[in-house]
Amino acid sequence: MSVFTKTCIFITGFLLLPLLAAEIVALTTNLIFAPALGMRVTNISFFGLEFNVSDNKWTVSFRQFSPIIQHDVRFDSRKSVESFSDRKADMLQFLSVAAKFAVAATLCFSLRGLLTKPEHFSQTELLLFSFAAGMVFHAFFSLAMYIYTSLILVKRLGGCINSIIKRLRQGESYASIDMKPLEELGLKKSTKNEQLLYYQLYMGHLAAIGNYNGMREPSHKAMNILMDRGYFVQETGSYYWLIYFFSEVEPNPQITEFLLERLGSVINKDNDANAKRVLAYYLFNIKRDFNGAQEMVNEGFRALDSDAGLATERDLERLLLTDLNERLQVINQPAAMTC
Repeated sequence: MSVFTKTCIFITGFLLLPLLAAEIVALTTNLIFAPALGMRVTNISFFGLEFNVSDNKWTVSFRQFSPIIQHDVRFDSRKSVESFSDRKADMLQFLSVAAKFAVAATLCFSLRGLLTKPEHFSQTELLLFSFAAGMVFHAFFSLAMYIYTSLILVKRLGGCINSIIKRLRQGESYASIDMKPLEELGLKKSTKNEQLLYYQLYMGHLAAIGNYNGMREPSHKAMNILMDRGYFVQETGSYYWLIYFFSEVEPNPQITEFLLERLGSVINKDNDANAKRVLAYYLFNIKRDFNGAQEMVNEGFRALDSDAGLATERDLERLLLTDLNERLQVINQPAAMTC
């Protein structure tokens, strides 16, 4: 084999294949163990195929082909909030790490003969060897990330976010939690993922207290982050808030259409109240489709009646849906009087 051929085989085996395999291991682990820990997999992106669960039913759609596999795990809204805890979330993450180590160890044990083989590797053997080495790397990388999130992240913005989420789960409202602009928190370092999640929570707080002008800065900063990357299912909530902002607070047809195109069919197949609310405001402000907006509002209220999620989230969605519903009633009233 030439050096070029060996390099290509090693890169494929060490980088590409383990990346996919590690995600499949994590997905399988979460599908098996998440239900017992008060969580469930709600979204799976598999080479462009999108699987979403809503109302206990899985729907499938096709997005643009992507060589990555992604999935999202969330609190199971069908269960009581008390059934979820940070300890259980940590346990699920640990199980995923343990599963990756188990797979890596099995591969290494199965291929142990290659290490003592006197002759040169064949192409297949080189691929298998690099794949096993890549799985070992991903297992240790996952362990490092677990230690980072468990011991270090709690002292950063991630720890602040976890504290806010815990308070919301305990019944505090978005309005009652005193949230500040990110720059005023006094945290020296934060990742873009942490910033996006904080902005998402902060937008909920600002909407709850009616401070729409305060949404401008975090919305534009979140938009700048999302513009520099592709769509990740874990960031769906950020897309929803941005579509709401650029529909209701600072109407911008180009940006809303861009965000909706990024989401593809995800938002249309999402039967939760927040998706219906976002589409309602988009139809009302951007499309001026008042009948369509009213239909989305009605679907949003129905979703609230059947939703077993956090009470704080339901209260916020009901507040925003009610506000738009009252405006729609004023618009539709003259037409109703002439009938």
